[in-house]
Amino acid sequence: MRAVKRAKQELGRGGISLSPETQGLGLWVAKRCGPLSEGATLQWEPLMADGSDRRFFRVRRGRCTFVVLVNPVGTRKGTGENDAYWSIGRHLAERGVPVPALYHYHRRRGWIMLEDLGTVNLQTAVGAASSREGVMGLYEPVLDALLTLQIRAREGFQETWCYQGPKYDRRLMLERESGYFLQAFVKGYLGWRGDEAPLMDEFQRLAESASEARNDFVIHRDLQSRNILLPAPGRLGLIDFQGARWGPPQYDVASLVLDPYVDLTQETRRQILASYLERLRSSRAMDPEAFMDHYPVIALHRCLQVLGAFAFLGCAKRKTSFLRWIPRGLSQLRSLLGAYPELPCPALRGLLELLDPSPSQGTPAPPGCSPP
Repeated sequence: MRAVKRAKQELGRGGISLSPETQGLGLWVAKRCGPLSEGATLQWEPLMADGSDRRFFRVRRGRCTFVVLVNPVGTRKGTGENDAYWSIGRHLAERGVPVPALYHYHRRRGWIMLEDLGTVNLQTAVGAASSREGVMGLYEPVLDALLTLQIRAREGFQETWCYQGPKYDRRLMLERESGYFLQAFVKGYLGWRGDEAPLMDEFQRLAESASEARNDFVIHRDLQSRNILLPAPGRLGLIDFQGARWGPPQYDVASLVLDPYVDLTQETRRQILASYLERLRSSRAMDPEAFMDHYPVIALHRCLQVLGAFAFLGCAKRKTSFLRWIPRGLSQLRSLLGAYPELPCPALRGLLELLDPSPSQGTPAPPGCSPP
């Protein structure tokens, strides 16, 4: 009983409400930490979860720290988000991909203990870099890690680990990328009420084109700068990998190159892409020319997904901090369409022409969901 009381007190000091979902969390963690010295306690610190509904806490035990993920899932059957995080994360670590070590998992409660990789991410580091050379010095090891994930993690990767589908395919593009863009951004955020049939027909054709790309690589599917932590010089860690699945390698590259969270010059973006292609050529896993054949249309889907996500998180989830990134996301979508005029999407181009052409002036939105 004394241990239970102390665990509750520690959670209270960390700002954790003792809801039914978190009841017993402190004791579960304390038992896995081993015995504490007389008078010693675990110190809990809430961490920002960004766009996720999951909750994260840094727990200190003397000079050591670790992270606790809290994501109750109820009575869900089959593979859930936590199962994917646990199984995929352990596999990636075994294949040499830099991810946080996973220590313990309480499946019924939705609790996971994992390694603490700190709070410095690639977005912060890029913002502090003073030169293009400095920026590229940050991205080079990320590209090495990406190739390791895409190629080495294929061995032994199980589709049963995947959450919300094992493959990046036509259905996913239409539901969670172009469809997401149409519903959450165009209709939900912009309040557009035009004829959507031409857009839907166009998205069908674009998805069909993208689905012709090789999809026998492991992809992260959200490899942007906030999901890359830099715990120490020369070390990095990829996080939020629970959405990994089979897919085309172009997707993760586009996620890095067209990342709205970092203000990269066009030349730096081209250099990141070129550096990746050099590595791909050396790996002999895929011909760079074949990669570039499908890069534009897959990058387009990534741009659409990002805008849909920002709109959904900012409006439906009321996480309005995401709305500030929409102008840059729109700017990158326009830049991509300008760089690849062969992309067959006249309806999308026509829609973008109706929007304010100046990203710096923001984007019109219906009442109650306006950019900050």
